Amino acid sequence: MPTGTSAGPFTEGNLHDGDQEATYSDPTSPNTNSEQDNHTSEGPYQVNDIKVKFHPRSGRPTQIFSFDEFQWKRPKARPVPVQPEPWKPFRTHLDFKLAELMLDSNMNSQQSGTLLSLIRRVIEQPGNFMLSNVDDLEKVWDHARKTRATGFEHRTFKAEYKGEDLEFNVSTRPIFSWIEELADDANIIPTFEWDAMHCYKYDGLRWVRFVDEPWTGDDWWDIQASWSFYFYATACTLTHITKLYLNLQSQLPEGASPIFLILYADKSKLSSFGTAKGHPIPEDAGETGKKGYINFKRIVWHKSLYEILESIRLYGKVGYMKECGDNILRQLWPIILILSADYEEHYAPCPVCLVPGDKLADLSETFELWTKEKMMEVYTKAQKLNAEGKEELLKKYGLRDVKNVFWDMAHCDPYKATSWDGLHAHDSGLFGDHIWAEVKQILTALGKKESKQLNNQIDKVPRWRGLTHFKEIMKVDFTDGGKYADIAKLLMFSAYNILTEAESPDGFILLKLLQCYLELHMYTSLSVHTSSTLADGEESLIEFEAMVKEYKAVAEGKDWNFPKAHTHKHVFQDILRKGVMRVFSMKPNEKAHSPLKSFYQHMTNFKDFGQQVLKLNEKAVVSTLIREQIDVQDHLEMEQREELDENGRHFHQVVGTEHISLGSVLKSCMIEYLEGQHKKDTAFKDFRKRLSKSLTAIFNAQIQLDATDEVIPYQTMNVSYESSVSWDKMTDKVRANPEFHFRPHYDYVLVDAGHGKHFFAQLLHIFGIYVQGQNQHIALILPLDIHIPQSERLRTDKIFHFTRSIVRGAVLIPAHDSMYSDEFLVFDQLDEDIWMRMKSLKLAMSINL
Repeated sequence: MPTGTSAGPFTEGNLHDGDQEATYSDPTSPNTNSEQDNHTSEGPYQVNDIKVKFHPRSGRPTQIFSFDEFQWKRPKARPVPVQPEPWKPFRTHLDFKLAELMLDSNMNSQQSGTLLSLIRRVIEQPGNFMLSNVDDLEKVWDHARKTRATGFEHRTFKAEYKGEDLEFNVSTRPIFSWIEELADDANIIPTFEWDAMHCYKYDGLRWVRFVDEPWTGDDWWDIQASWSFYFYATACTLTHITKLYLNLQSQLPEGASPIFLILYADKSKLSSFGTAKGHPIPEDAGETGKKGYINFKRIVWHKSLYEILESIRLYGKVGYMKECGDNILRQLWPIILILSADYEEHYAPCPVCLVPGDKLADLSETFELWTKEKMMEVYTKAQKLNAEGKEELLKKYGLRDVKNVFWDMAHCDPYKATSWDGLHAHDSGLFGDHIWAEVKQILTALGKKESKQLNNQIDKVPRWRGLTHFKEIMKVDFTDGGKYADIAKLLMFSAYNILTEAESPDGFILLKLLQCYLELHMYTSLSVHTSSTLADGEESLIEFEAMVKEYKAVAEGKDWNFPKAHTHKHVFQDILRKGVMRVFSMKPNEKAHSPLKSFYQHMTNFKDFGQQVLKLNEKAVVSTLIREQIDVQDHLEMEQREELDENGRHFHQVVGTEHISLGSVLKSCMIEYLEGQHKKDTAFKDFRKRLSKSLTAIFNAQIQLDATDEVIPYQTMNVSYESSVSWDKMTDKVRANPEFHFRPHYDYVLVDAGHGKHFFAQLLHIFGIYVQGQNQHIALILPLDIHIPQSERLRTDKIFHFTRSIVRGAVLIPAHDSMYSDEFLVFDQLDEDIWMRMKSLKLAMSINL
């Protein structure tokens, strides 16, 4: 299926069971077509049943699960017994804990020595502490690096620049050694998926295909369907080695198990001011920008990567027999499926298609895709031309005069593997460098008053775990893409009453563009995609393109023909082929930069720091492996001590239920004390009488509470719910706390009103009380349920609700243009679940108090 087409590829038909991929026929496998595709309600299927169709070459039959069964069967790591002394080669567990502390604390050699000398003087258990000095510690670390994890190997290669052969060093941990370590690990190997699969969810009428993990995408399926299989033979003599490659078109050999890899590359700032950087290829400031040097950098990059990939090059062609940690013998085939990188220095405007530089903003047009075969053909043809002809031909196709290292990797098309990255393309790119820059320019032109107003309004956004709280944004420069992502979400809710159509026509259109961007960005970020969401995502691309054209008409000085205004054209094809964006996003890998920065700043002498950081990184890897093994041992020992219930299940005492659990418990108190404590708060007026009235209505029995009846107050509540997008269990921590981090914190929640309707409310108090012999957990809430034209809801209009009726937490932002203080906007950009719910949520109005 070609990348870069419009909404057509994601119509309701071709992602349902029965599409071309799902009906793949393997003539070498028996009974391939015995399982018929189901488009309608034939069979005893229930809504939300899951069908998993495994690749025909796997030999595994199609399976149908209930929704709960499917969630349970998703791969989970289960601890298995480990060696009795997992801290080895450290001589004791205490030795390792101390060495781990030194590493985590970023201690340099002098600090480590001081700590050891102090411990030696005060230690009370000399037989259980055997480290004597830093040298002794380093010897153990060195031994650990050699025995517990594959260390870095140092290699050299040469590249010519200006007629001179320059030598370069590459430090690499052999990829295949790492693969073997993973395959040997009995705790990790059960989580591996070995076969491609197409997954479907039954909607009551038909099976709807969904995509999340890489093995549910089309690329894995296609690679497993038809392999270019290479037979490799080696004949050895005393004087030479003869290598024979037989390129045979064949299917995946029986029993072969692909190991798909994600290759990530990016630069990182190591020092606080960015003067020291970690680059995949070091930059020479004196040569930067020169044409010859740009090509030279590419040559060095590809030669470096050649050394890094060397350990898997052969095995990607012929496979490797390996007995894994689950005692199963497999033929492993390492294959690069995904390339995750920021392509800001790419020669062509787009690393996926041949779009001209002046067509980057035209998302509805489709252009020829890059392919491995085509680019190899162009490169080979160019080598036969003179210098001028070569440059002209290569430039036409966006190539440089460099042989691509991935051309020699079996089953890897680098142009298909190249993946869209929202962190650089959207967060810090399209939004951070362009949309946000335009907003600031317009606000600055309006004046200081408007800029101050924006800062004040964004500071009023309620605090929420995982959402950055900004006191101001206009005069602060950010380098973190995550900060830009949060600004983009909050900007619409903080600027809509400033950039109005009357006060700023250009700004108003820009906010409309921002709204289209946010809608598109949310579609790109979904953790599970179906045919409907992919089609809607493609439609949001077209809507974004239309808004760009509308804004261009009023802001003529802004050029929208830049790569990151175009590359998201390919994201939904990436998702269909490789899984959802979190699979190939650079955001998880960028978290690995933080330890490297910490090593540089606290544990090196800032000279030749590359090798020092590498050595410290090796220590960190070893420490992590040992710590995981110790944690497994501790977990198993704890399980053996745990009390079991009558069904043999582990018993855990939890305040509440699986849906709602309460925390931050306070001392129990009588109702009259609670009323007296909150006598200035009108929400607690007639607390006992109104609670008695509510309980009487709920239990349909007369309940009269006494002033001396006790309640147990809580200040936090964990609300667990099934995500409407990923179907996974999600948990929101909401609070009703008068002094959380020195300020009142009363969160908002979504409440089930029954009959398919919901309402939003503010938590005022959480408590437990015994009623009719049972402990009932109740929330005092203020409903936000009145039609906007009516007068504001009074704080005395609170109601009591069982906590179990709370669906999830929510963030409500003050409506800055309202004359009432209790009008709010639902922050639907908080996460994918609330965003999806708000598209169909039916709100209850005028709740009965």
